[in-house]
Amino acid sequence: MDDQEFIQNMQKRIEDSAGVAITLELDNDQREDIDVFFSGEKPRVVIGADALVQAGLARMFMQFAILCLKEGRKVEQEEFLWFLRRN
Repeated sequence: MDDQEFIQNMQKRIEDSAGVAITLELDNDQREDIDVFFSGEKPRVVIGADALVQAGLARMFMQFAILCLKEGRKVEQEEFLWFLRRN
């Protein structure tokens, strides 16, 4: 699977789980970061490029994005950790 196909699959999984259409972008500068923006027509999820080479990081990014989208806001790190512990 090439990088573009991986990104498309990741976007579909996030959208299906959160029930929200998003724009997913890859960030080559902040390779280990994720951010979710709620301004604009659709929420925008920006993931670091390291998600392409680290499967665990990609899963964490997806879970974080899904939680933010379900909450309708960017969640804090501590809140995300509590979410992970419950699941």
